[in-house]
Amino acid sequence: MLPKHAEKIVNLLRDFAELGQSQFTFLEIDQSRELSKFHKSVDGKPCKGRYLIRDSTGCKLWIIIFEQYQKQPDNYYLVLFPESKTRRFAEIHKISDTNSELTLHWTYNPTKQDRMNPKRHAYFTQAFLSDTINIYVPNNVFEASDFLTELFFLAESRQKADDLDKNMPAIRDGFPEGKLKERLHLARERNAELAYRAKEEALRLNGCLSCMCCGFNFFEKYGELGKGYIEAHHTKPVSELHEDGETTKIEDLALVCSNCHRMLHRRRPWLKMHELVNLLSVSK
Repeated sequence: MLPKHAEKIVNLLRDFAELGQSQFTFLEIDQSRELSKFHKSVDGKPCKGRYLIRDSTGCKLWIIIFEQYQKQPDNYYLVLFPESKTRRFAEIHKISDTNSELTLHWTYNPTKQDRMNPKRHAYFTQAFLSDTINIYVPNNVFEASDFLTELFFLAESRQKADDLDKNMPAIRDGFPEGKLKERLHLARERNAELAYRAKEEALRLNGCLSCMCCGFNFFEKYGELGKGYIEAHHTKPVSELHEDGETTKIEDLALVCSNCHRMLHRRRPWLKMHELVNLLSVSK
């Protein structure tokens, strides 16, 4: 990630620590310029911030933002360590920046030499609902708890998957949403992994992907070009979520064609699914 991206995360964590939220406690905050006597993989590296944080369950996690390779533009990493500093849970450096909205990207790829990596991969995917992780970096400090919750769950899932721990982490039943901002179905707070799982479920139950409003099927119309394509409509707008945030589940999504999706968002408040279906039936 670029220095400006690292700086944004450091500022977010600093400001959140000053709020003194009960869900997360900052046990150590160190913004010295160089890491020393921490871990051989990071010692001597220029550092923007190092934080030891405890969540409400008592779990502790180090979050470090440091410069991995000097004299390179895209050179900052966010690394997760356990309190013991014995290993790294994740090194995150891939980041997308869309209209000043940042999303961290990381993929679980176990590399142990014991032929158990496929089981580890399946374990992690079952817990996190995907092997590809996308974590939104909020612009608002009051949303930082969602950011830390995702990092803590990533660390727990990584540790348990690597160890093939018999006590699996609590499997997600949804994805954290943003608060008080409506960004339609392309919102950065909405996780695309959930839409993917909704499509998989529809294919398993129905054998096809047809619009839940008008019945249009892209595969039937366009052949291979349309195979597997349909859009996911979030039936509950972000603007209607509780101010403390809620969780979107698969049943909160409706699979619709592009035309119906645009009509559902045509006016405010959004049309309900049954309202659009009624309009379609009247127009026939």
